Amino acid sequence: MGEDTFFLQYGVEQLKTILEAAHNGIVVIDASGKIVIFNTKAEEIIGLKAAEAIGRPVDEVMPQTGLLHVLRTGEPQLARKTLIGSTYVLSNRTPVIRDGKVVGAIGVFQDISEVEALFKELTAVKECNREMDTIIESLADGIYITDGAGVTLRVNSAYEKITGVRREEVIGRHMDELVKLGYFSESVTILVLQKKQRMTIMQELKTGKTVMVTGIPVVGENGEILRVVTCVRDMTELNRLQKELDEAKTLNDRYYSELEELRLRRLTSMNLVSKSKEMRNIVELAIRLGEVDTTVLVLGESGVGKEVIAHLIHKSSKKKDGPFVTINCGAIPENLMESELFGYESGAFTGAKKEGKPGLFESANGGTVFLDEIGDLPSNLQVKLLRVLQGGEIVRVGGTKSIPIDVRVIAATNKSLEDMVKQGTFREDLYYRLNVVPILIPPLRKRKEDIPALAIHFLKKFNEKYKVNKWFAPEVIEYFTAFAWPGNVRELENMVERLFIVSGNSNVISPDYLPGYVREQVRGENGITVTISEIVPLKEAIEDLERQLIFAAMARYKTTRKAALALGIDQSNVVRKLQKYVDAETHQKDVTSHQN
Repeated sequence: MGEDTFFLQYGVEQLKTILEAAHNGIVVIDASGKIVIFNTKAEEIIGLKAAEAIGRPVDEVMPQTGLLHVLRTGEPQLARKTLIGSTYVLSNRTPVIRDGKVVGAIGVFQDISEVEALFKELTAVKECNREMDTIIESLADGIYITDGAGVTLRVNSAYEKITGVRREEVIGRHMDELVKLGYFSESVTILVLQKKQRMTIMQELKTGKTVMVTGIPVVGENGEILRVVTCVRDMTELNRLQKELDEAKTLNDRYYSELEELRLRRLTSMNLVSKSKEMRNIVELAIRLGEVDTTVLVLGESGVGKEVIAHLIHKSSKKKDGPFVTINCGAIPENLMESELFGYESGAFTGAKKEGKPGLFESANGGTVFLDEIGDLPSNLQVKLLRVLQGGEIVRVGGTKSIPIDVRVIAATNKSLEDMVKQGTFREDLYYRLNVVPILIPPLRKRKEDIPALAIHFLKKFNEKYKVNKWFAPEVIEYFTAFAWPGNVRELENMVERLFIVSGNSNVISPDYLPGYVREQVRGENGITVTISEIVPLKEAIEDLERQLIFAAMARYKTTRKAALALGIDQSNVVRKLQKYVDAETHQKDVTSHQN
């Protein structure tokens, strides 16, 4: 082997080694466009073995290649970004020239997928930063950011506006330095770094303003504080808004008070007093029902005030200037009820007036008919009432002509119409016509908050009527509140009138004037059943029972005055006996603790 051949062979082997070791993919084509060199990195990027690529036209292996263009034109293509499969590469393509003639082309390409990913991530981070900058700058609150050492990194425009401190004055400077220079009275950032938690303080600035600042630590994975973000709010604006809010609340309270006073005056003028939530809700519903002409059914025990509610609905309606006619269906004899309700024509029956007579429904035209005790309405008249509700017309007894009427019907009963329908004593179709909007008024015993106000209202009425000035002793109100009032509001009113009379010349109505059954019932409700389990000395048993009664009364009524009222003894006796038994129990505990 000659020296030239040795060096040539050695050079080819060395070239192959260099090509295989290259980090970039290398593809070489000859003058015919076929691949003659295809290194390992090219295999990896293109996904094809060299044995499968060498000798094939380059455009079959790499359809998007520009090597054929370089081969034809002899012009290089540098730094071209190309997608090969799913891999982005940066390619340099140059012609191979021998004796001034293009005899091939070489492509060198580098996988830039990782660089591309990093570029996209960097672009996303830059975009995120731009968005964050926009957000921070658009905030109405001032933002002041330092690093974990307390050095100022940035402030937003709102901070400059609120504080009067320009960003170029503070950026790059430590918070300790700024406090010493008088920019801030104290630094919330330093407090956050010291205590490692969110902090809020009032801060005085060199501009004379006072602001509220909240420092929030931004913590890294290892628990170290990376940033401190401070939110600054101008208290001047907040104080102004707070003042306006307080003034608006004061005005609102005044308007509410005035409206409530007008409402109470209106209700009082109608003998309607409501303190409990239940009755307030009923009153509000009644007033709303006044705005529409629908039929209303008022339910409740005798004496709860069904007619008062009916009157309130009428006075709240467009028919308030029309008549309000009350018809007690249980008080009119059955043989007269039809003519009373619907009237009669001349000669309708023996003793009838020659000119006839309009009934109560006609008399109520343009107003409201209140049918009390509707459950007592005879079945033959239930059909006629249904005709009034459905067609708004009546026919007099002995007549054939329909007379149109414009009345609003409000019915009331203390019976269960639903049960009467099941029993067949009340028409189902009439029940549904009446029961459009039911109002259930609870008995007085279930709305005890109303009792004191009602009692005082009734007493005031009698005082004004008889030109005197009497008042209840507090104990009387407590008896009233504890009593069951089976006759409800009507019974309470009668009781107040009775006490007003029997108290004679005394201005104070004391418990002495109360009927015995009231006091006995109130005390009886607090009764205790005594069970004897063993025989003990009588004195000891009496003391034990007395101790239980005293403690039970205090647990229920909380005050010695109320406990005394329930027990029927003087308040001073309750105080003395309570102290006696408390001292005895304390002494017993001390003895037991010393023994242990």
